[in-house]
Amino acid sequence: MKSPITLRGVVRRLRYSKRLLVNRRGDGVHSPFAYHFITRVVRNHRPYYCFEELREKVKRVKKDPATRPPIHRTRTLELLFRTAHELEAKRILIITAPSATSHLLDYLHQTGYTESLQVFSVDQLQVAQLQACDFLVCEYLPEAEVLTSLIRQYSELAPTFVAALYMPSPRWRHFVANIEKQTTPRLTLDLMDICLHFYDKRLTPSRYKGVY
Repeated sequence: MKSPITLRGVVRRLRYSKRLLVNRRGDGVHSPFAYHFITRVVRNHRPYYCFEELREKVKRVKKDPATRPPIHRTRTLELLFRTAHELEAKRILIITAPSATSHLLDYLHQTGYTESLQVFSVDQLQVAQLQACDFLVCEYLPEAEVLTSLIRQYSELAPTFVAALYMPSPRWRHFVANIEKQTTPRLTLDLMDICLHFYDKRLTPSRYKGVY
């Protein structure tokens, strides 16, 4: 059965189409790092060796809405895999929803670079023993003060720290925009439902929109 057409879905398709037409070639991207990342990572749809098996696993879990994770689109999961792989991220922290099963754990274990991968729900953060982190993935966003504190802490400890923030609705987009103002990343890639914040001080401050 096809999902019903909603106003939010129509608006999303229109926004996606507009970005695809305007930003498809990377025109206007002056940062060499950002151009490389957009063309070689964001728009790279080459299937990695592990994708077929992982896609099948995602399909099986999606049949039960009670166990559906916050991020269940394989396109998004594969983008985060490619991001972690490109960054050669060794220490990863995933923040997810309470009682959720995250598929990201399976994907990010396969990059070949992961040495430490922690997964905590938002209600565990206050008592969690957090380790050092160079790649933070929030598929569910904690309170603003908690997230801002984490980002500031990790960006000081890891010079190449990157945060990926999932924002599937306008409310979460507004929330992430405020986080960006508080933490001032050097490079922001707004990909509609995922926002990537890069805190490497060697990067030229810039902000770009795109799709994947």
